[in-house]
Amino acid sequence: MEEEIKMNEKVTNQSAKINLTEAQLDMLKEIGNIGSGHAITALSEILNKNVEVSLTSAEIHSFWKVPDLFDNHNIEVVVIYSEIPFNSDLAIIQIFPKESIINLINLLNDYDKKSIDNVNSNNDLDDFSYSIINEIGNILSGHYASALADLLSIKLIPKVPKVAIDTLNAILNCIIAKYSQLIDYLILINTKLIVSDLNINGTICLIPSIEILRSLFEILNVKYDMNL
Repeated sequence: MEEEIKMNEKVTNQSAKINLTEAQLDMLKEIGNIGSGHAITALSEILNKNVEVSLTSAEIHSFWKVPDLFDNHNIEVVVIYSEIPFNSDLAIIQIFPKESIINLINLLNDYDKKSIDNVNSNNDLDDFSYSIINEIGNILSGHYASALADLLSIKLIPKVPKVAIDTLNAILNCIIAKYSQLIDYLILINTKLIVSDLNINGTICLIPSIEILRSLFEILNVKYDMNL
């Protein structure tokens, strides 16, 4: 019974909402703006297309609230996972609708068009498709990590990303299971990639270490007891 009470207290604490002022939100959005702005040139060169990257929102959320932010948990997504060596667990996870990514690959490949229904795992991707997804993830994670690092005056360099295809629900469950016992919050940056006439809406999850979250709260002047 005592363990159950402690667990309920922890869930309640993790579900607490952090209300940021407009100035604090603007500072948080600047991480996304700088990251996306720096990524445009590199993405344009890789894709050989005109690319626009825009930020739609940047917020701090409890892990337990993240599933509530998505309307359709059954949608299939392409996930790009980048670990960042630091003092403790730190990662950038990019989530894109599978349909958008396959449409992008088809836009770039005139000869071998992919059927969305036939791409259900990494094994269904050819080398060209995998390399395109990998490079997009590498570029975006690198620039977002760099923007966060500049704000905190530290050095963050993501490892080579890993790619997975699954339902959104499965991905969110994996993220919560892996990180929710280590840190209460994550930073969600919603972006839109526009390549030619193709719009790709993505969600970028920055999983901070406890040290980074504490430093970020201090910079944002967020008063919150993390019990650390």
